[in-house]
Amino acid sequence: MNAQDVVANLEYVGEAQGPRQTYSIFRGREHYLVVSFKKDDPQAGNFTILPAEAVEYVQHKFGGVKGMTAKRLYEETQRTKHFRDRLAALNGLYVLVAMGQASVDHRFRAGGLVFNLA
Repeated sequence: MNAQDVVANLEYVGEAQGPRQTYSIFRGREHYLVVSFKKDDPQAGNFTILPAEAVEYVQHKFGGVKGMTAKRLYEETQRTKHFRDRLAALNGLYVLVAMGQASVDHRFRAGGLVFNLA
């Protein structure tokens, strides 16, 4: 994958609010681009590229599941190799939030983030 493929024809999907920052989600032809900016330096940030196939797999396989965590998603999809690590799985859940296909369950404060998938 080259840079031109990543940024060509991006469509804004929406935002997902994390505990410390906001994630902007964009859809490319075969991938999602998850972008977050540093709070103390808005000219710097991070991005993650996720295959659209991975997000679609999560929607299909785990739709309706309550109490999903990034750790659980990563562990349950290791065989499929859709996510390279737990951070990629977390970003996949943020994509679903931005799409309106998941929500953060705020009842759980301790530990990691918990998501409910639609």
